[in-house]
Amino acid sequence: MEIEDLSCDGLGVLPTSRNPVKHQARQLEPFLRGPVPIAWLARAASLRKPALTAGLCLWFQRGVKGSSGPIEVRAHVRRRLNISAGQMLRGLRALEAASLIRFEKSGRGRCPTVQIVDSSTFSTNGQSPPAP
Repeated sequence: MEIEDLSCDGLGVLPTSRNPVKHQARQLEPFLRGPVPIAWLARAASLRKPALTAGLCLWFQRGVKGSSGPIEVRAHVRRRLNISAGQMLRGLRALEAASLIRFEKSGRGRCPTVQIVDSSTFSTNGQSPPAP
């Protein structure tokens, strides 16, 4: 018997440890990184729709940034989430009135700067947190 007689013409070769199957790197979709305090979301949801929409955009940007410092509200993120400039501004004002954020409008053509107020500084019974 010759070695050529043992060939498997037309049959595929199974992968071995020397020839591993390569997996294509999967691209992750952007996601809302938590934890996002339910008390904060509930308070934002009790306001008008722009407030909750703006709040979710802020929490998304906070997760991307990875820290609890001030957030610049970037137009490209707002547009990606289908939030108009007017809707974002109305939402930020409503969130500020509810003491959920501290908001500084930087001027025409500039990104507003926002600081999310920690949910532990307010109670859910409708009382505002103490002024900083």
